[in-house]
Amino acid sequence: MKKRKPASLKKAALVSSKADKPAAKSSKAKSPAVPAKIAHIPAHTHSVEKQKNVPGQLVVRVKEDVTDGLSDVMSAAISSLDSMSLPSAVESPFKKLRDEGLIREVKPIFSQSTGGKALSVAPTNVAAAFAMSVHDSEADDLRGITLLRLKRTTDLAKVEKDLNATPGIEYVHRVPRRWISARKKPNDPLFDRQWGLPAINWLDPEALPDAGHVKVGVLDTGVDLTHRDLEKVVTNYFYEGVSSEDIVGHGTHVSGIIAADINNNVGLSGVCRCDLNFWKIFTDTPDPEDGEFYVDEVMYQRALNAARDNGMQVLNLSIGGDGPSTTERMLFRRLVDAGATVVAAMGNEYEEDNPIEFPGAYPGIIAVGAVGKTRRRAAFSNTGPHISLVAPGKGIVSTLPLKASAARHSDETKYGEWDGTSMATPHVAAVAALILAANPDFTPAQVRERLISSATKLSAMGNKAKTNEYGHGLLNVEAALSSN
Repeated sequence: MKKRKPASLKKAALVSSKADKPAAKSSKAKSPAVPAKIAHIPAHTHSVEKQKNVPGQLVVRVKEDVTDGLSDVMSAAISSLDSMSLPSAVESPFKKLRDEGLIREVKPIFSQSTGGKALSVAPTNVAAAFAMSVHDSEADDLRGITLLRLKRTTDLAKVEKDLNATPGIEYVHRVPRRWISARKKPNDPLFDRQWGLPAINWLDPEALPDAGHVKVGVLDTGVDLTHRDLEKVVTNYFYEGVSSEDIVGHGTHVSGIIAADINNNVGLSGVCRCDLNFWKIFTDTPDPEDGEFYVDEVMYQRALNAARDNGMQVLNLSIGGDGPSTTERMLFRRLVDAGATVVAAMGNEYEEDNPIEFPGAYPGIIAVGAVGKTRRRAAFSNTGPHISLVAPGKGIVSTLPLKASAARHSDETKYGEWDGTSMATPHVAAVAALILAANPDFTPAQVRERLISSATKLSAMGNKAKTNEYGHGLLNVEAALSSN
């Protein structure tokens, strides 16, 4: 998606401050009346080949015994940090990188003390960062994971190969890009524009189970808490080292699809009422080379861990990108093992060679494709054997930030129609929350089974139980809840 319009999220920069502290909500600013004209933003497609991996970044996991004997980094004097080093066999390739002036930063991603930032007094000290990553980790099974940021022009293939052959290094992998994959009758004035709700057999809101206690997490570009359709529905908003503003608008749009305030005489209706928690995983500036907004690797990994630690029961990821990652796969396995139902977008690059995109393709994740009003696959929606089901993803009206930004014009505020598997995904995440509200003991596998077994078989599936285009069929709220 270019400039973060409706369809794809990506990876790029850095983080700071505290992600465990919810930002204060403001109720002063009120949304103006619903605009007469709703902007329609077509699905953004992204050149996967052009930006497959983040330039100059590697995730390095060091074995714990490599740091045996290193002093307590946080209490060490600066002079002792300068002399701190790893065993010679491990130190050698990093010394070469340092001597060539290629190391820009080393971040112990899950360090409790630094919050994933590089050590301020020694940002390029590999030994200190490795020691922090092992001895100061937020969880035992996350020890040793660091982000090595090098000069953007570095030959990453060679460095990756050299480091993977280095004793004491458990694994090294590049950072795959992740981008947004977007773009009784309630009294909300835009309800009649929400064609997707009747398409999925959404019930009278009074007949829906109360999901107010179900914790739903969204990892995205940010959310506008001043929007009248959202100000009462977001329980916690975490943004680490960046502004609270949703510059792109994608996260605000996704949040509205899930949980926009129902029956408040404003705007539109979300699919469910739930305990909505939001993590901003994008920085405030686009990539300097192509002007795109990408997922920030450190913010992303820390948010995945925080979502697990905060007990999220459903997680919405309207993001995707080409290529798997060892660390990312492990973090999602931890989430699913902890009881989180993870829902992710299939991607919008069908006409860009239809790549298999992640995180949607990881085991245990519910991958969602998009259909339009005719119930046919949207032309942009990726296909593949890992698809679980489809949901509405064309011309989906939802909330947008009240203010324009560098990424959105003045007609892309308040409400807008976006296309993308990003829009299909939150429909499914919201219904997963409703299923858990009615069946609180369900495991992620049982939630997935309920979603796919109750899906509506579409004529385009040709009487097949599952296809690579539609998965098991179209999301069906009434059927998913009628078994209870």
